[in-house]
Order: sequence, then structure tokens, then C-alpha cells
Amino acid sequence: MFGYVKPVVGELLVKEHEFYKATYCGICRSMKKHTGMLSTAMITYDSVFLALLRMAYIPDGALSVAKGRCIAHPIKSRPIMKDNSAIEYTARAFAVLSYYKLMDDLSDEPLAKRMAVGMARPVASGAKRRAGEAELERIAKEKLDAITALEREGCPSVDRPAELFGELLGEIFAHGLEGEGNIVMREVGYRTGKFIYAADAAEDYDEDRKKGSYNPYVISYGGADLTDENRATIKCALLLECRLLEAAINLVPFGNKVTVENIVRNIIYEGLPKRIEFLDGAKSASQDAK
Repeated sequence: MFGYVKPVVGELLVKEHEFYKATYCGICRSMKKHTGMLSTAMITYDSVFLALLRMAYIPDGALSVAKGRCIAHPIKSRPIMKDNSAIEYTARAFAVLSYYKLMDDLSDEPLAKRMAVGMARPVASGAKRRAGEAELERIAKEKLDAITALEREGCPSVDRPAELFGELLGEIFAHGLEGEGNIVMREVGYRTGKFIYAADAAEDYDEDRKKGSYNPYVISYGGADLTDENRATIKCALLLECRLLEAAINLVPFGNKVTVENIVRNIIYEGLPKRIEFLDGAKSASQDAK
């Protein structure tokens, strides 16, 4: 979930934005506690989406925000979500996910960048170990190895690797939950993962074809410039994935957690569609020209 799953801040109420930031700060503080001080360098705002959804499955009274300071903001105190099971799980799961994202970057990037990324490997490895989520590690390795195998064979279908990444996030979102919660969160994670993989491949189209890197869209379209029709087709598929994700979100038992629900729905209805505006054909081309 690296750079795609975020809200449109301008559409949030002030209290919702404050809660969103407090959740991010809570995850950061939890990572310092559970996966190591340096592991916080790997945190992104995408992690908040997982934390918010996991909050739906904990008691209302477990959500508590208090003001505090940190190294990043030492002068003025700011709201920070106190550690709870949703925050702690997100911190541990994100440490695992970040490690394998780093390993993927090491295999995909040019030598110079691999050397720079490789310097972060000891930190990521230590965070993964301290996370203590062996089952998530096994699943992440299994799914990402399968994706790598498809990439090496030049799979022309975006659906196959996207489904594997969806299955990975489905496992991460649902891990530790039982019954209907497990089923619902598995579907939420699955749809989110499929969207992220396909959207990322679409956004990297030009860069990947120049570098000769694997990209299922580059193979499907023969490396030609994407036409407006191509872009519309890709965007239509991504928006369909958003609709299926919305259907799964409708089953999440938010209850009285209205602020949590409003932020999640902002991400789904506003954030994800906005994130793929680069596919808007002629509009996208004019922006690139600028």
C-alpha cells in the first residue's frame, strides 16, 4: 500500500483529519516500541487505512487519543493515538510488508539505486524480526515469490500478479480475526491489493518500457504509447475494483465509530479515484507537457 491508499484531505472534517494524523502518529510510536526506533523510517500514510479498518473490530473504549511530543515534532505537542490492538498489529504487519517491498526494490532497481536501498536492509530485516509475525512472513514470501515467477516468465495478464498481491493483502488485513470479520477483511484486502498492483503498473508504464522492466501492460500493448482508449480501459477496470471494494467496506461493522468510517469512505470514494487521474487521457498528456 505504498502511496495509493490515502484520503483527499480537503474533503475531511477538521476532526477527521486530526484523527487521521493521530492514528499515523500512533502507528509510528507503536513501531518504535514493537519493531525498533529506526523502523519508523519505513512508515507511510497508507498504513493508516489498515489501522482504521482493524479499529472496527475492537471496543469503542480502546480508542484513545492524547497529546504528546516526538523526535519529529519536539516543540509542539500533537494528538497521538494510544497503543491498542489495531495500532500494534498495523505496526507489526507494516514492518513485514515494508521489508518485502524493500527486497522487491532491490531486485528491480538499477545498480546505483540498489546500493542505496540495500543500506536500509539491516533496519528492515531487524524490524521484520522484531515484529514476530512468522505466519505473515511466510505468506508474504510465498505470494511475492509467485509474483516474481510470473514477472520472470513475462506474464502478459495484469490479473494474475494482481490477484496474488490481493491475496497477500487479504491475508494481512484478515490475520487474527475470526468468523465474518475474517471473511470481510480478507475481501477488503484482496480488492485493495488488486487495485494497488494494477494502478502501480499503469503509472509505471512509460518508465518500465524505457528501462525494459516487467510490466504486464507494456507486454499487452506491445510497448506502444497508450491511447486515450487504452487509458480509459485501464481506468474502467480500476474503478470497477473500487466498486467491489466499496461493497466489501459496506460489510465492515463500524458501529459508533463514525469518524473512522468517514475517513475510510473518503479513501474509497475520493482518494482512490483521484490517485488514478493520471489515466485521464488528453488531460494527462497536457499535464505531462507542463
